[in-house]
Formats: sequence, structure tokens, C-alpha cells
Amino acid sequence: MVLKLEDITTYINSIGYSSNKECIIWGTAMPTGFSYALFGAVSVLDLKYNVLQLNDSGIIIIPISSTSGKIIEGEYIVIPKEEVTDIKFSKGMLGYTLEVVTSKGNLKFKVRKKMLGANWHSANLENILKN
Repeated sequence: MVLKLEDITTYINSIGYSSNKECIIWGTAMPTGFSYALFGAVSVLDLKYNVLQLNDSGIIIIPISSTSGKIIEGEYIVIPKEEVTDIKFSKGMLGYTLEVVTSKGNLKFKVRKKMLGANWHSANLENILKN
């Protein structure tokens, strides 16, 4: 997947949120029985690839097309900081499992240490793990 960091930040700004380049990572949605229907964009969780921005105001989840590698516009989810009760990274062989615990349920993502075509991902992952 080749997606430029500038394309992601431009999209985040276009939907009315401020972007922080150091807090954007790739995540592969892990299938669960949990439905995030209350956010109105259930299709995001059915998609394989997502870009996540974790920041002081919350988490933005942006779906990426598995065929084109481009942002699927209009299908993002924003989880406000007030709803996030915990963010856990569990280390695995090839990367991490990211679990976002919210007042409405949990979301899990696989986060690789490196992403082909996204040189920025590794440095951003390190930055997020430090904080």
C-alpha cells in the first residue's frame, strides 16, 4: 500500500480535524463480534486496512481501499477522547495488537512494525509507543 502521509493529513484537515503527522499509523482491523453501529460507519470495520490518528482529542479511523490503496472518503469514524478508557499495545512477532477500549466497546487492530510503501509508519509507531 502506497499512501503518502501528506494525503492523509490533507484528508484529516478537510474533514475538520487537526492532523498530527507523528501520530498516524496503519492498522488492520481484527474481526470481532462487536459492531460499532452507533458511530454510523460500520463498513469501516469490515475493511481490512485503516489509517489511525491517535491524538489528544481522540482517535480518527480512516478506511483504506484494499484494491486501490486510497482513502475511502466519507467513511471515517471519530472516537472522542472522553469515550476512550484505555489504549493497549501488546507486542507480537511481527508487530503489535492495538486494543482501543471505549465506553461503548473494544476495537482491535494489528499494527505491523513496518509497512511497505509507508516509510513514515515505523517512526510514527515508535513515537506513539513512547507516549
